[in-house]
Amino acid sequence: PKNKKKFGKELGLDVGYKKLIATSDYKTYGHEMESVYEKISRKKQGSKAFKRALTERDNKTNQFINKVPLRRTKVLVVEDLKNLKQKTKGKLRKTFVNKMQRWSYRDVLGRLASLSEELGFDFEKIDPAYTSQRCSACGVICKSNRQGEIYKCACGLFLDADINASLNILHLG
Repeated sequence: PKNKKKFGKELGLDVGYKKLIATSDYKTYGHEMESVYEKISRKKQGSKAFKRALTERDNKTNQFINKVPLRRTKVLVVEDLKNLKQKTKGKLRKTFVNKMQRWSYRDVLGRLASLSEELGFDFEKIDPAYTSQRCSACGVICKSNRQGEIYKCACGLFLDADINASLNILHLG
């Protein structure tokens, strides 16, 4: 960005399927995105209803991104999930893969990248390894600490799993 910000906060962002965005300042946005993906997967590809559903997804995605306090942000850190869909190909049920195809992760990153240019904050992408398994308080990596939407560590941390991941993303950035 040409006008880099010198002040503001650093923010870690976890972009997810069930919750579109979880931030390191303990906020989540886009809980209803999963139902939008399901709606898309029920439509016949190429139909008017399908295209309407895609437009709805894109509009909702933009609404949630606009709610994130980026104007007060100096540095934004996100996971770089570039090969996510290839890595999961043989491991998931076909119905879930169909919904995953409708997930707009790349669009979210693209929108955040253009906002970083527009608003002048740094946009960093980090390796996503273990961000959802590491404790943001004590640093222990334990797969069983994450139980679905909840992250629970022996050190006493009890937190939304995506918020925990966003804190780790921030620490790594």
